[in-house]
Order: sequence, then structure tokens, then C-alpha cells
Amino acid sequence: MIDLDGLLARHNGVLLAGEHRARKSSLSRWFRAGRLARLLPGVYVHPAARDDLATKLRALAARVPDAVIAGSAAARLTHWPGETVREIEVLSPSRRVPAPGFRFVRRRVPAELVHRHRELGVLAAPLIAVDSAARDNGERIDDLLRARVPLGAIEAALAASPHRAGNRVRRRVVERSRTNPWSQAERRLHDILDRHRITGWTANRPATAGGRTYWLDVGFEAARVALEVDGYEFHSDRRAFESDRERGNELLVANWRVLHLTWAMLEDERRLVERVRALIGLGSSRARARGR
Repeated sequence: MIDLDGLLARHNGVLLAGEHRARKSSLSRWFRAGRLARLLPGVYVHPAARDDLATKLRALAARVPDAVIAGSAAARLTHWPGETVREIEVLSPSRRVPAPGFRFVRRRVPAELVHRHRELGVLAAPLIAVDSAARDNGERIDDLLRARVPLGAIEAALAASPHRAGNRVRRRVVERSRTNPWSQAERRLHDILDRHRITGWTANRPATAGGRTYWLDVGFEAARVALEVDGYEFHSDRRAFESDRERGNELLVANWRVLHLTWAMLEDERRLVERVRALIGLGSSRARARGR
């Protein structure tokens, strides 16, 4: 009698039919009886592990050694550990037989944009972010910029993936990233400032106040004006509320005037622009019109 559990344990939970030719009929019988699950052609695991990401990655490494993980699975393994993985996107230079839970894409990736995760190649975080930019408008790029990943690494990832569907959108998103937005709301604010030709600002710049360094969402150094975009979670707890009050007070003492903005305020573009122009000393468009 073959100890199936022991056999799985000795092979790290993954059985390759090609390595167990003498047990080929046993593997098929165990599969039909529900004692094994088949993840990929000729690759078997314990049924309880069929949805386990680590097991699926080991099975993939055993069956497709030249595979490169992309998409949500690559995100989970790199900069976004909380990412939900419903399907593993696999890049391979050759065509592969489809399998439930896996999506195979024929694509070659430059070696410098592939990192090793145990036995598998995984896309580097900048290319993961660039790949998803056509769908998420740069949310992952924002995450990397917030983590101080150089924009040059993101631009290089885009340049290394030419002639791909969606690259026109990706290029636009990466170009917007040159102003260093750290969130979708900040991207929208930067678009508004650029559209109305409001210059003299720097995004996510450091400002020293009360012996501390604060990062201003948008800072006009000459006018000592800061624009801060507050999300719904901004005052999520008492500590955050107190911290924001302290931050605001310190900036005020250091002669910074702070204009707090919400997503709803970004929707009222005309009013926002009037306020910003007034604060930085440009006056409102109406006042300029009256003075002509």
C-alpha cells in the first residue's frame, strides 16, 4: 500500500506524472477517486491544497520552469502583499495549455525586469505597476512613488515593453507621474493645476516645521501655500485626528497656509482654481477680468 500523504510530503506537496511513470495508473486512480487534484497537465497536489497560492506556485515552477509571474500574483509577491489573487497570470515564451486558475500569456520580458521568488521568475514592481496603469490610472505607480521608487525605474519599465496594446494610456499615466502624485486625488489635482497653467508648485515636497519634516501634497514655496488632499479615511481614528491638528498648527507657525481639499472639492474645479489663485497671489479670474 502506497502512503500517498507521505509521497506528497517527500515531494513538497507536488507530484509530477513525468517523474512517477511507474505510478502513472495510481496517480490517475487517486485523481478519479478525489484523493488528488490536478492543477496543470501532469501535475497533482492534495485536494485541500488546490487553492493554496504557495502550492500553485510550486506546481507551476515544477511544470513550467521558465515561467514569469505577472498580474495580481506578482503584485502579491512583491510590493502589494495584501493583493487578492483569483487567477495566476503566467508569462512564457512558448504557448501553454490553458488550465483553470491560471492564465498563460505568450510574452518575453527583459531579464532586468524579472526578479526571482524561490524557483520562479516574478515581474519587478515597476513593470507590474506599468502593466496595470491602463486599468487603474496609475494607482500602483502612486504606491511606488509614495515608497520613493525612482520615476526613472517606472519609465524604464514602460520603455522596455514597446508595441503592447494599451501603451498609449500607460504612456499618458507615466507622463502624469512626472509631477510625483501619490494618490488618485493628487493626480486629479495636478491635472487641474496644469490645465489652468498654475505653476510654481512641487508635489510631495518636504517642509520643516516645529523641528519636524512634513510632506506637503502640493507646496508653493514662494507663497508659502500648501494644498492638502484629504481622503475619506483621513480622520479614521483619534490619533490621526490629533496628528493632523498638530501638523496644521506647526505649519501655521512656520508661516505655511494650508488649503484642505476633498475629492468633492476637486469636482468643483472653478471654485478650487479661484481659491488657489487667491492664496498664491494671482487673484481670481473674475478680479483679473474686472481690472482689464
